[in-house]
Amino acid sequence: MLRRLALFLALSLPVQADELAPVLVNYWTNNGSLPPEYAWETSILIREDGQLELKHCKGYETEGPACKLRRAKVPEAALDAIRTAARESGLVARPARETDTPIVGGGLAWGRVTLAEGTVDLPSQPRDADVERVGKVLAAIAAAIPPRFNRFTDPD
Repeated sequence: MLRRLALFLALSLPVQADELAPVLVNYWTNNGSLPPEYAWETSILIREDGQLELKHCKGYETEGPACKLRRAKVPEAALDAIRTAARESGLVARPARETDTPIVGGGLAWGRVTLAEGTVDLPSQPRDADVERVGKVLAAIAAAIPPRFNRFTDPD
């Protein structure tokens, strides 16, 4: 009986995992290096089917009661806007590079968009020549996040 149960579980788990749509966007934002009582970080995952998963953690925690989990559905038009911005940025063929003179302090936002043609990395502090290209893609991602989540994503 236990063997049958184990076999059933082994066969059913991969099917459940495969049901999740591929990830289109990974996005992170925080309010900078602050004492734990003031610090926070938010990670957002947007899947190809529009499912959004937000995780907002206070302090330097990454799990448990200091973290809030939220879900939403991103409209297809917003997903298309992200894909278009990422493709038009040229960041697959010519990736952005980090600046040589990073700013210390303050909030940051960075991310990644996964397209069929490659990955678009969006550094938090790109060099001057890449600021506009990265900024347009980050703006498309931010616009896709439902306004009710603004309290979890505003880096200032």
